[in-house]
Amino acid sequence: MTLQVARAVDNLERYNVTRSNVNIYNNVIVGNLLQFQHTSQKELEQQFISSLTGPQEWAKLLLDPINNLLHQHPLLAHVVGDHLTAKPMFLCLENIDLLELIRIVPIKTPAEVGRVFEQEHNLPFDLSNQSIPLWRLTIAPIEEGDTQSFYLLYTFHHVIGDGRSAMALTDQLVQHLNLQAKKATNGAVFSNSSNTTKIQIASTKPIPESIESRINCYPSLRTLICEATRALLLPGFLKKALEIKYWAGELDSSLETPNVTELALLQLTTQETLKVIQAAKRHSTTVQAILYTASVFAAKFVFMSNRRPVPLGEGPYEDDNNPIEEEAIVFATPVSLRDLIPNPIAPDDQGNYTSEFLDYNVRVRDDSSFWEMTAVYRRRIIEATTTARGLQDLLEHFGMLSLLPKKDGGWESYMVSKVHKDQHGRKATIKLSNIGRGWEQSKTTSDDHVAENGNDDDVAIPRFLIKDGVFSQSSGVTASALTMSVATANGVMTISTTWQKAAFRGRARGELFMSEFKRILFEAIEDGKVDYMFKDAKR
Repeated sequence: MTLQVARAVDNLERYNVTRSNVNIYNNVIVGNLLQFQHTSQKELEQQFISSLTGPQEWAKLLLDPINNLLHQHPLLAHVVGDHLTAKPMFLCLENIDLLELIRIVPIKTPAEVGRVFEQEHNLPFDLSNQSIPLWRLTIAPIEEGDTQSFYLLYTFHHVIGDGRSAMALTDQLVQHLNLQAKKATNGAVFSNSSNTTKIQIASTKPIPESIESRINCYPSLRTLICEATRALLLPGFLKKALEIKYWAGELDSSLETPNVTELALLQLTTQETLKVIQAAKRHSTTVQAILYTASVFAAKFVFMSNRRPVPLGEGPYEDDNNPIEEEAIVFATPVSLRDLIPNPIAPDDQGNYTSEFLDYNVRVRDDSSFWEMTAVYRRRIIEATTTARGLQDLLEHFGMLSLLPKKDGGWESYMVSKVHKDQHGRKATIKLSNIGRGWEQSKTTSDDHVAENGNDDDVAIPRFLIKDGVFSQSSGVTASALTMSVATANGVMTISTTWQKAAFRGRARGELFMSEFKRILFEAIEDGKVDYMFKDAKR
């Protein structure tokens, strides 16, 4: 049966469709570690999660909350038609079988969730299958220790959302779960009693407009001359010869090797997270800026120094007889446009409204000051996000897409050409995407709060508590060598770093980067330390 056309896929959306078509980028994950609590019925608390033995039981629990979300956010019920043509369209599904969208992956402890991320990132969406939406849910129950906890992960295609919208969506999902629990007449059973797992799509709400429909993104004459010449007209060898040399992976990108994501997950304790926040306040800067400097210091130290760190557990650092020629770091900062345009976009509007700020010439030398580099980065981000010129650059960053060929396969050919036209086949060294702090629940425990009416009636209500928030992106063949994704919830900061397996000489290299990133971060922000130079990070 023919699906109803909602609207045409616009340029930024098509960019994400094209990346799927040529297998250079897969998906995004946002979610939470949830803990089920029911203080008035401890036996139920112990048994509840274990009673959800398979996808069917989880689908029944999630059916009504997901149905509510589909009414709120119609884009969740859409697929992309004609995805290989020059004119892809959003098509509305008639129904969704939730059972087809749920995966159960038990893990022993929360620390193992990184393995689940990797599995999800390496399962691309099939755009040719127009019976299944461009999202799914992965549930990872904890088998040891806190067995009332589980990860609820929302994996989605970038064409239907960004990090901010996914944070809002998963927050709403938990709210709907708790509302369902509160309304239950029987405290022991509060999932849907129906045996069906199918949802009929009844919403008549239009899907959100694209960013191009909300504000003019077409490039200025200055940008047309500079960027079109550099990105579209110059042959690859000449473009690379004219550019500043930068580092973007130990091995050059290639479309001949599979795009396999590897991942290292770093979760700070509440005390460590607080230290980072306090350091940002103390130095009148932002957490994002501090993480930036720690990441470029770590990249310089691990991959670009004259002293070569050997993999963990394989001995001390050794002098490299062939020091790497000094190269720059290209740093990519995704920027949400939601609050920057004249008519702001609500955080829960599903869609991708993200641009990118690129710093093409970051240099780290022995006398580079951690806090000086942090201040410079912050000033650049402020300029990029608060000035008319900065906003125009952010819009034109993807407004240039309107110049790509209009014929079938034209965008795909352009994406493939980037492997040969960009240095090392990648556009950046590091991308650091921070969706900030979210998932704020008014009640963090079941034992110490009083209801708004002054009574403690709500204490006995079963509910799902958010213990942390997670955010992760698959590697990109032509994107950054390292992609760092940061989220904070319940006072806990989680950082996922992904890379293409083919970009490094073994997983240990990416893991070493993360361990050195953490070491450098906490050495730099140590109380009482006036400054921290890159030479201090070299041990």
